[in-house]
Amino acid sequence: MATLRQLQWDELDLLQGLEGIPTAGENGSFRYRVQQGALQLRVSLWPEHGMVDLTLFDTLTKAILLDLTVAVRGRIRYNNDKRGEYLEFADCLVVSRLLATEEQLEAAFSPNILGRPMLLTVKPHLSVLFE
Repeated sequence: MATLRQLQWDELDLLQGLEGIPTAGENGSFRYRVQQGALQLRVSLWPEHGMVDLTLFDTLTKAILLDLTVAVRGRIRYNNDKRGEYLEFADCLVVSRLLATEEQLEAAFSPNILGRPMLLTVKPHLSVLFE
């Protein structure tokens, strides 16, 4: 049984949602890259830590448009409904990547702190939305 801090997902959901095969990263992470024109989205999953890193940048100018880490306390699911095709990262909380202490990371997984769903869309264009 998964602990509270482990990511929960089905590999097929990520393959459909990100339309790519992951590469292995350091410390057991999985990395995905999605390229659309000059935009590149990098998604890194840290299964044992319950964290997901997202970086969106312009490959021509090297400008970083979005760079964040979220604690994912719910399941990651692929959805295809009236809103379109997207990955839903249920019950997320943005956490500091640079200044996080172990106490802050533990607090991110507290049931007493309200999280929000995060939607990640590849089609028809890259987008990240917190509901």
